[in-house]
Amino acid sequence: MSAGSTPPRPTSIGGEPLDPEVDLVRLAARGLTMAVLAGIGAATIVLALVRLLLAERAPSDVPDTGPAFYVLTFGMLGAMALGAGIAWWQLGRLSSPFRRGVFAMIAAFATFVGALLATPVHFHLGLAGLLGLGALAFGLAVLVRPR
Repeated sequence: MSAGSTPPRPTSIGGEPLDPEVDLVRLAARGLTMAVLAGIGAATIVLALVRLLLAERAPSDVPDTGPAFYVLTFGMLGAMALGAGIAWWQLGRLSSPFRRGVFAMIAAFATFVGALLATPVHFHLGLAGLLGLGALAFGLAVLVRPR
């Protein structure tokens, strides 16, 4: 390096430019956590809607392919898409779209897995517990938002 020239910009192991002001680990952890919590919040609302749709139905061995099926199927896909979209949005400071995409896919899958928490919550606390879990998840998502 000659006198008067600027030092080279730091890069990651993959050759992507790094911003020394951004803590990438903290950004990824908080962005992914926010995305999963928001997805879980949306999933609990979907599950509460399904419970309301099935509230008056008698138990049956025949699968129900009415509105509850479609709300559950497309609602859960929507909750997973919400988790993935928020991860993509919040991790915008990552220079690699590949990494952002991987984190978005992780958030979508973790939303589905995290929504399984709703089963014991609904069993023990009912519909109010589902809505409370959703409110808690959304509230925590706002608190952990990357800054």
